[in-house]
Amino acid sequence: MSANILSRSSILRTTVAPDCEILHDVQDPRFHERLRRWTKIDRKIPTAIILPRSEEDCLKTVQWALQSSIPFVPTCGGHSAWSTIGEEGIIIDLSHYADVHVDADYKTATLVGGVLSKQVGVRLAEADLFTALGNDNTVGAIPYFLGGGASKTSSITGLGSDQILSARVIVAKDGGKLLEVTEKEHPDLLWALRGAGQFFSLITQLTIRAHTFSLLRKQQGLIWTGAFIFPLERFQEVVAVMQKLMVDAQHATAAMMMIVMPPPTRTPSLVIAVRYTGDEDPEVPFKPLNDLHPPGGNRQRCCYSKRQRRTRSTVRQNDFKQFGVIIETWKKLMRDCPDAINTGFNFQWDSRPVKTPEVESATSLHDIHYWHNNLVWHTEERNRRKVDAYNEKCISIMRGGDTSRFVDFPNSTRVGPIERRYRGEARLEKLRK
Repeated sequence: MSANILSRSSILRTTVAPDCEILHDVQDPRFHERLRRWTKIDRKIPTAIILPRSEEDCLKTVQWALQSSIPFVPTCGGHSAWSTIGEEGIIIDLSHYADVHVDADYKTATLVGGVLSKQVGVRLAEADLFTALGNDNTVGAIPYFLGGGASKTSSITGLGSDQILSARVIVAKDGGKLLEVTEKEHPDLLWALRGAGQFFSLITQLTIRAHTFSLLRKQQGLIWTGAFIFPLERFQEVVAVMQKLMVDAQHATAAMMMIVMPPPTRTPSLVIAVRYTGDEDPEVPFKPLNDLHPPGGNRQRCCYSKRQRRTRSTVRQNDFKQFGVIIETWKKLMRDCPDAINTGFNFQWDSRPVKTPEVESATSLHDIHYWHNNLVWHTEERNRRKVDAYNEKCISIMRGGDTSRFVDFPNSTRVGPIERRYRGEARLEKLRK
């Protein structure tokens, strides 16, 4: 297959613009630079990497690949586990075809190709606007919205997929066709793009809804963020406070409780990384944590567009009755796999529910308030199975025996009441069609 791809690449070269790069020399430093991903897990080496700089070149590349029966995957920020392919195929890297156009009057933004999340947030902030965005400034913005997109403003804006208004999509039908996907044109595909869109096509542009800064805090465009850091041994008293704080919908709080060994001291710690978007003094909702006199941490107001971190996976609603067992599991991981010292076992919540969406979507997460979001990070490949086993054990502990309310990310069926099972299975059946 690799020989066939290379022999046919000359045909592609005659159709795309001169500045569309086609990399196929594995010794070329540019080739390896484009192979860089957020994780090395399951990384493969393609026969070629194509870097279009226009929508037209994206279309011609897809048509060439389809006509030549060459499988391909698109990539933007390189954070997804499926942005890789072996020598049987190619990667279409959209990082050279990237932009964002903001329409302040209509409160929309059009995302182009491989634009990254931070670029979107900054451009919107310049117009006194914001939208649902993840925390990592290097994540591809379009894949974030297509995948559902949980964010720090979910209770205000809804999920990322709820913001999608329209898209320009290259589908495989008829050898590669560019479609304008709207509520009137191809509404079923638009429904699928809202939450499961990474799997149907190559999206060249996505138009999303934006919101005015006034929906955040009275200080234009500001949110309040901070961290409370406690020795791990104090987890029982901290958890007792957290159980009350996380269900208090009177205050717009959210946070991630993390078991980590932060540098430089690498002391086992319980870190409560908090976010608050309400108007009153943040010392009010977080007073119970302050009263515990945490020996470490920081609190500050900052611009929403500057707060970017990482994505997350989900698990069922639960309280913290199992948290002590989780700590022991994490300690065993640190002893058995010291190369996993950057791993964090995390539990995340939002005190207020996700905003009810104005449109239907393939997203399955609107009624999930609590998230189990482990950052599993190790450096020795030989420890992969051990680290994965500890992660799976951690998830199993937090789920417990009652599986009536847990849901995996994304678009899975639910195990539980009949109406929940029907809703999940009906969604999957519709996606298959």
